[in-house]
Amino acid sequence: MSTELDPGTQPEETTQGNPAPLWILLLLIGLGAVAAYSGYTALSKHQQHLESEKARADLTSQRDRLKANATDLTRQMEQANASRQEVENALKQSRADTEAAQAQITDLQKQVAELQNAARQKVDDAQGQLEGLKKKAADLEQQTGVLEKARAAAEDALKAANAAKDALEADLKGQLAAAQKRLSQAQADLKKEREQVSPVPMPPPSQDAAPAAP
Repeated sequence: MSTELDPGTQPEETTQGNPAPLWILLLLIGLGAVAAYSGYTALSKHQQHLESEKARADLTSQRDRLKANATDLTRQMEQANASRQEVENALKQSRADTEAAQAQITDLQKQVAELQNAARQKVDDAQGQLEGLKKKAADLEQQTGVLEKARAAAEDALKAANAAKDALEADLKGQLAAAQKRLSQAQADLKKEREQVSPVPMPPPSQDAAPAAP
């Protein structure tokens, strides 16, 4: 018995065996497509997860930076308020010192005016006394030798009056000079206190403040 196949029947058996590998190939292609799609989806989700983590980290960094900037701004505002309070206190003290100095100057000016008036009055009185003594001396010149002695005595009295007038004028001038010196010293102190008072500049806002995240 021969085992060789008929050449006419061998192509039919080959044609009938082709459909089975085609279905397997299609199934493998389908499974490969599903696996590729699943892998792509997984990669996409992983990428999205990485991007969301990066965005979350950026937001956290911005939030920390904003908190630090807010803390720095708060500290600067507190320092500015403290500086402003110090300036206001210094200005109040300067106003009080200025008012006190002005009151002292007014009182010294009043004292100087009173001393000047008193000096004029004393000088006028002394001049009046001098004129009276001169008149008495003129009357005594017309009398006898006794009157000559009286005239000498009157001249002595006149010299004493002149000396008293000179001493009084010197004393009044000394008092006026002392009062004028105190007045000049008070004005110099007032000017010095005004020059020492100056405002404190406020610090500029921080340049590192980042805009708020949407």
